[in-house]
Order: sequence, then C-alpha cells, then structure tokens
Amino acid sequence: MRRLIILLAAAVCMGQFTAKAAPAAATDSLASVNDGSRLTEAVATILGGALSGSVDNIERLGVKVDRKLLISYLDNVINGGSTGFTDREADAYIDEYITQQRDAYYKTTFSAETQKAYCDSIAAIEGVVTTPSGLVFQTIVEGEGVNPAANDRVSITYTGRLSDGSVFDETDGPVVFDVERLVPGFTEALRMMKPGGSYRFVVPASLGYGAEGVPGAIPPNAALDFTLKLLEVIPTPTND
Repeated sequence: MRRLIILLAAAVCMGQFTAKAAPAAATDSLASVNDGSRLTEAVATILGGALSGSVDNIERLGVKVDRKLLISYLDNVINGGSTGFTDREADAYIDEYITQQRDAYYKTTFSAETQKAYCDSIAAIEGVVTTPSGLVFQTIVEGEGVNPAANDRVSITYTGRLSDGSVFDETDGPVVFDVERLVPGFTEALRMMKPGGSYRFVVPASLGYGAEGVPGAIPPNAALDFTLKLLEVIPTPTND
C-alpha cells in the first residue's frame, strides 16, 4: 500500500508530462540545441517533486526516511540492483513498523492513568461539572428550550479530539443522530443541552469505547473531548 503512494504519484506526473509533450518535429529541434542533461533535468524536476511529496506523506505516517540513503538505494534500484526486499516484503515491513510505532505511542499516551489525569485537568476548569457517571461537561453558550429526550433526534455540529489534540472526527455541516443510539457519554451529554447552545464535554473511556477502542480510529482507553453545537431537537412523533 505504501509503495503505491510513490508509484501512483509518479504515474500521475508522468501522465501530465506526456500530455504536454511537444510534437516530434519540435522534439527534434530541441534535441539539436540541447544535450541530454537538460532533458534529464526536466524529468528529474517532475519525478523529484512527486517523490518528495510521497516521502512527506510516508513520514506523516510515522516512518522516518533518511533521504540521503534513499537516494543511494534508488540509484541502485534504478540501475537494476536490489535492496534485498521484494515488493511484498517491503510493504509488510513498513506496515509492521507503523503498527509497532503506533502501539508504543498509544501505550504511553493513552494509558488509563494519563486519560484519567486528562479528564481531571478539564474538570478543574472553572464552570465545568463532573456528573456521577464521570462525564465532564462545560456550557460554553447556554441554549434555550427543552432538553432532548432519549427517544428524540438532534441536529448538531461537532469536533471530536483525543487528549493529544488530534482530531478523530469532525462534521462538515449539520448531522442528525438518534440521541439514544450513541455511546453512553455522548447520549448523557446531549440530554444536558438546549437548542442553540454550544458545549464541551469529555467522555471517559468507560462511557465511550472502553479499553479496546476502535481500531484505526480511537485508541484503547481514550477519553473523547468534544465541542458541540446543538442546532435543533427533533421530537419523536407521538401517536395521538
């Protein structure tokens, strides 16, 4: 999968280059006044930019790349040499490295102790309340009207962050949820809100995704820090 990032980027750029290539007559004319080094510089500009961007993307995944070594290895491969990896082995090696780095980060950053400390730090802010269940709740702007009932639906916008500040979920616009079909902490928080209000609440793991988390999205033991605006409460129709 990682290897495809590089291959696709290079293919796209080469496709753009081909689409803009000069007619044969013009190419012959250029060849008569320029040596091969100028043409190679042009190709290097295209492929180098694509490769640099791909390396940047890979490093964002937690893979530190020594660019000087990379250039030497690429030189070897381009000239028919081998790194000692097959394509499949290289892909698997990178995936395993990323998994190990992520798991090590999760273990230290999202331990039960650090997450409790995070909840406690937010709870200590003036005006924040902690409910008996452990939900940490703050009113930023109080709304007006009736709190949502468990069987109502709500229209909301929100941003969800982890304790390290990273965003794990965010709305582009209003979304509608059933109040009772959410993790317990989210449901409890919604029932404390009023339409038009803005709120912040921190859901401890015990009221969220627990010690297992959600693979690829929510780390084990993670507290979930939401800022949310309740736009509308949509009552459940009654059968009169």
